[in-house]
Amino acid sequence: MRILILDIGTTSMRGILYDENGTQLALTRKENHLVFMGDTLIEENPRDFYDNTVAIIRAVTDQTGLSRFDAIGITSQRSSIIPVDRQGNPLSAAIMWQDTRNREICRKLEAYNPMLYERTGAQVSTVFSGSKMTWIRHNQPEIYKDTYKFLNIPEYVVMCMTGEFVTDTTYASRTGLMDLRTSEWDPEILKLYDVEEEKLCRKIEPGETAGYVTEAFARVSCIDPGIPVIHCGGDQQCAAIGHGIIEKGPVSLTVGTGGFLAAALDELPEMMPSGVIINRASSEHQFIMEANILSCGAGYDWCARELYGMEKADYRFLESELKKENFVSSPLVIPYFSGRGAPDWNPLARAVFSGITTATRRSELFKSIMESIFMEIANHLEHLSEVTEITRVYAGGGMTASKTLNQLMANIFGREVDCVENPEATGLGALAVVLAAGGQSASVKEAYRALAGEKKIVYTPDMTLHEAYEAKREKMNRLYEIINQGGGYES
Repeated sequence: MRILILDIGTTSMRGILYDENGTQLALTRKENHLVFMGDTLIEENPRDFYDNTVAIIRAVTDQTGLSRFDAIGITSQRSSIIPVDRQGNPLSAAIMWQDTRNREICRKLEAYNPMLYERTGAQVSTVFSGSKMTWIRHNQPEIYKDTYKFLNIPEYVVMCMTGEFVTDTTYASRTGLMDLRTSEWDPEILKLYDVEEEKLCRKIEPGETAGYVTEAFARVSCIDPGIPVIHCGGDQQCAAIGHGIIEKGPVSLTVGTGGFLAAALDELPEMMPSGVIINRASSEHQFIMEANILSCGAGYDWCARELYGMEKADYRFLESELKKENFVSSPLVIPYFSGRGAPDWNPLARAVFSGITTATRRSELFKSIMESIFMEIANHLEHLSEVTEITRVYAGGGMTASKTLNQLMANIFGREVDCVENPEATGLGALAVVLAAGGQSASVKEAYRALAGEKKIVYTPDMTLHEAYEAKREKMNRLYEIINQGGGYES
C-alpha cells in the first residue's frame, strides 16, 4: 500500500508517503506564510494552503514516480476559519486560531460557560472557531451573507481536492458549537453564537472517506483521479495517537507553534472536570482531555527574531546559546505572548519580563523565556493530574529537536520525559487512522501497536534543579495573579 499523509501545521505543511508498515517512502515540506497585523489580527491567504498542497503532492510524485496512492489522509491545525461561497471560493483571508479579534464576543459569552462546558467540553475561548464566525456576522455582514460554508483549513483543503464540504467530529468539537455527547450541532448554542447550521459542514467520523480526488485537482497535482481522501482528525488528536496515547495514563506533549497536552478518556465523566478542554479523539469511541499554551515555538521564534536578529532561526547557534546557561536563570518571565490558554483562558494576558538588570545576558534572557514556557506547561500537568493519573510524558514536535530543551523540560516537570526520535508522530497517528479505516488493522489502537517501533530517548530530571524551578514557578504564578487581579491586562 501507498498512503500519503498531509500534515497541515500552523507554520508549515508536510507530505509523508508511507507504506502499510509505517516506512517513510517520501517526505516533503512547505512553509506557510502567516500575516501579523498588529496585536490581535493574524491571517493567512487561503491560496497558500492550496498551492502548498499541490506542490507537496507534485514533489512526492517526483520523488517516487507514483501518480496513484491507495489513500490520502489529512490531519491539520483545527480552529482557523475561511468563509467560502457555493463554489468554494474564499471570501476573505483565513482567520487563524491565534487571532483574538473575537475577544469581546467571548467576553460577553463567558456568562454561559457552565452550560457550554457541560455540553461542548470547553469554555468560551478566542481560539475556537465558533466565535470567529460570530465576529464575521457582526462585523462583516456582507461576507457572512455570501458565505455558503465556514471551513477550517483541512475542510478547505478537502474541498479543493474533492469538491465536498465535509468535516469530522474532532474538528467540530473545536468549534464550541457541537454537543460532545451526541456529536450533533447544538441548536441552542448555535442561536447563542448567532451562527446558522446551514453554514456548517456535514460531519463524519475520523477515518471515514470525505470524498475522492476530482479530475480537475488530479490534473494540477499530477495524480490519478478517484483517490479516496480521508479526514484523520485534528493534528493534536493524531499526535496523541502517534505518541502512544491510546489509553489512560500517559500524556502527550506536542511543542510546536503552541504547546498542547493531551490525555485519553474512554468515556465522558458524569461530572465534567473544571477548566480543561475535552474533545472528540481520532481513535474509536474515545475523547481527549487537553490543556494548551498558545505561544511555545512561537516564543522561540520571537527570541530568534527579536533577540538575535535572525530572519530564520539558526537552531545550532541557539542551542549553543542555551548551553551557556547551565543554571536556573535570574529573570522572571510570564510567557503569554498570545494570551493565556486553557484551563485559565485569558486572551488579554501578555508576556511580562521582570528581574532584568544590566548584568543580564542575552542568552540568559533567552533561557528564561524557555523556562517560563515549560513552567506554564508544568502548571497544566499539575492540573491534569488532578483529573487523571499521569504515568508518563511523551513529547514531540519541532522544539524536541533540541536536547537542551528536552532536558530543561524534564528538570522543570520533575518527571521523566520520553522524546520520540521520529519527529513525525502526527503523521504516524494519521496513518494509524487510515489503516484502521481501510481494514488493515482491527482498530486505531491495533494499528498503532503494529506501527510503533521507533525508539524513545528518555530525559531524567535533576531533582535539585526541579526544586529550584518549583520555587520559580510559584513566583511566576504569583506575579501573574498580581498583574491580573490588579487590572494590568484590561484593555
